[in-house]
Amino acid sequence: MSNTALQLPVQGTLGGQIDETLATFRDEVEGKLGAWTEARTPVAFRQMELEVARQCRGMADEIVACILAETVSDPAFELEVSVAARQGGLLRQGGRRDVTVTLLGGREVRLSSLEYLKRNTRRKQRGRPRTKRGKGGTGLYPTLAALGVCYGVTPALAGEICAQVADSDSVRSARSALGRRDIDLGHKQTLRVVNAFAGRAVAQRNAWLEQARQRRPQRSLVKGMRVVVATDGGRLRERLYKGGRRKANGHRNYDAPWREPKLLTIYVINGKGDVIDPFRPVIDGTMGDCDVIFPMITGYLRALGADQAKQLILMGDGAKWIWERVEALVKEVGIDRSKVAEVVDYYHATEKLGEIAAIPVKWSKADKTKWLRRAEKLLYDGDTEQLAAHIDTLAVGRRAKKISALVPYFTRNHDRMQYRSFAARHIPRGSGAVESAMRRVINLRLKSNAKFWKEENAESMILLRSYLKAGRFDDLVDWSIAAASPWCPENRIPRLIKGLS
Repeated sequence: MSNTALQLPVQGTLGGQIDETLATFRDEVEGKLGAWTEARTPVAFRQMELEVARQCRGMADEIVACILAETVSDPAFELEVSVAARQGGLLRQGGRRDVTVTLLGGREVRLSSLEYLKRNTRRKQRGRPRTKRGKGGTGLYPTLAALGVCYGVTPALAGEICAQVADSDSVRSARSALGRRDIDLGHKQTLRVVNAFAGRAVAQRNAWLEQARQRRPQRSLVKGMRVVVATDGGRLRERLYKGGRRKANGHRNYDAPWREPKLLTIYVINGKGDVIDPFRPVIDGTMGDCDVIFPMITGYLRALGADQAKQLILMGDGAKWIWERVEALVKEVGIDRSKVAEVVDYYHATEKLGEIAAIPVKWSKADKTKWLRRAEKLLYDGDTEQLAAHIDTLAVGRRAKKISALVPYFTRNHDRMQYRSFAARHIPRGSGAVESAMRRVINLRLKSNAKFWKEENAESMILLRSYLKAGRFDDLVDWSIAAASPWCPENRIPRLIKGLS
């Protein structure tokens, strides 16, 4: 890749500059056309195709550079955004400076833009001279920020970098994939873009969910539909620095305890219980505990207008932290309680039966199979009273206490284990959606014995991967860059959660 700053035409109209760019591109293509047409082997043809694509990316960057330079230098636009930047009196003009911006194709363009600095609100102390400048990175380039250009890259490039880093198994793999498109900002700058962009998106999402919980949406995106909500916990390892001196290799001592991130998924089903394809699922998560994930669920349901849904189905395993918060969730969402169905995942329940059957060590395989078949039939029928009695037949001797402790799992979830009735009403009986989301979002990227995460970085990665795997990543990028700009009126900010596509 060549990241040398593009040489922009110094005069002429925008149309003339683009014509000049296209003419230069045409001359370059004509100069290489002879060599390209000589590509008569598979390897040569592949190399030719890659070179043509690289050439076209360079042309695209040159056109974008011309448009960006024209927009940034427009006096009317500069005045408009500068007035907006000075509102509140927290910024002061710092003069015009040259700024380097990296474009989607990997090329750099150098622009001249007005800079505004944060005003020092602290009162000067008499007789105490200022000896050094304030913290770097506190300035603002209003004309660039109004276009979503932040962290030294265009919004399209920022989104592409974040998507690739979130989708790859490591930053190194992501940089390799980006490099095939002539994009390589280096390891540190790549991480800086991802952490800054995703950290901002996390803060914006949290604020948006809080607002969604406080106000009723203008229209329901799921009116008359059957909405399924599932939540579960996963596992990853956190990096907790101990402090003290660094080691000889420059690393610091840290602990790596296991943490349980929480994940949610929301999707829509039809009358037969099948997932409705046009409605893309909502997936999101947090490093917080159960008291963090449930307000998030409430916020998403409020934003979707779930109070007007035909039915709300809540899925999960038998964990107490899920079901003891359902009543508060239903009340906050505002849906009629009679429209709410609670379901404990059938496969988690059968796994619990398997754990019980494994306790007697002297059972033959035939005895174990016979007991499990009877237990699973009682479970599917929803007869938890008979199931508890069936389990109690094993509670003898030294294993009695251990087996009896597992019985309340079934008795307290009696109404949530009416699987035959659920099947007749086409209500899902398994939480495979959230289990699949957990694997794709957490396990394949964040969970590994060799990966240790700072809490804030894990939170950011969970958000990026959640929206990426739900097919909503572009919505997140558009919404975040619009919400970050004070010059974007609220009615022009895209919705974070869109309905039927």
